[in-house]
Amino acid sequence: MKFRFLGTCAAEGIPALWCRCDNCRRSRELGGRALRTRSQALIDDTLLIDFPSDTYKHFLDNRLDLTNVETCIITHNHSDHLYPTDFSMLAPGFSHVQDGYHLSVFGTDKVGEKVAPVMGNLEKQGLAHFTEIKPFETFSAGKYTITALPSIHDPNAGPVFYMISDGEKTVLYAHDTHFFHDDVWAYFKEHRVHFDMVSLDCTNACLPLTYVGHMGLAENVQVREKMLSEGYADEKTVFVCNHFSHNGISVVYDDFVPLAAERGFRVSYDGMILEI
Repeated sequence: MKFRFLGTCAAEGIPALWCRCDNCRRSRELGGRALRTRSQALIDDTLLIDFPSDTYKHFLDNRLDLTNVETCIITHNHSDHLYPTDFSMLAPGFSHVQDGYHLSVFGTDKVGEKVAPVMGNLEKQGLAHFTEIKPFETFSAGKYTITALPSIHDPNAGPVFYMISDGEKTVLYAHDTHFFHDDVWAYFKEHRVHFDMVSLDCTNACLPLTYVGHMGLAENVQVREKMLSEGYADEKTVFVCNHFSHNGISVVYDDFVPLAAERGFRVSYDGMILEI
């Protein structure tokens, strides 16, 4: 499984648009991995996770072809994860796709409400289809088996995160969420899950957690330790800190890498590829 982190930041990006904080100033100066766009990921060039306004930039920067994407799963309807207007660019005139191309989009009811104005026209033309999913529901998309799990985040956004398996490898992409619900841990135990890669929300970096809905390094460490102790991961599992905000402490890439490494984590950057 090839897992590509296309965008690795929260809503404001790093550096943020109008910001002159130290994190943004230093990130502008450093460039490279210190520059982060809105959150998105891609598996095997065919399964897309989230659809932010930076999707166009991501596919240009990585020299990717969006017509290879067959499935798009959405975590929630916040604008840094879902920019539905760009789905309309699939319509004739805006694009010329190969005969038979079809995009399958999955998300909760709140996601469905947000994409409906665009998706209805595409569905009539046979170009795309939206399927509503619910927490703890498992569905198939191509060769992948995907389970939506409930996030502790803004309930009005219909938030979930995803467990994804290709039959050989299983990854957990857990953004935007606080430390998991007890029923998520119970699901892991009941289904005897094992993860080859775990990507965790690290919005706060080293900032002490002051609100529910995201995590930082301290919470990431708790998740990792629980997974290892209960057998959901092992010494071969790759743990990744991902989805950062400029408000975090030590959030600049070069600052955060050694701190995360000490706790058993890799740090995502835009364009990072992991062969799982």
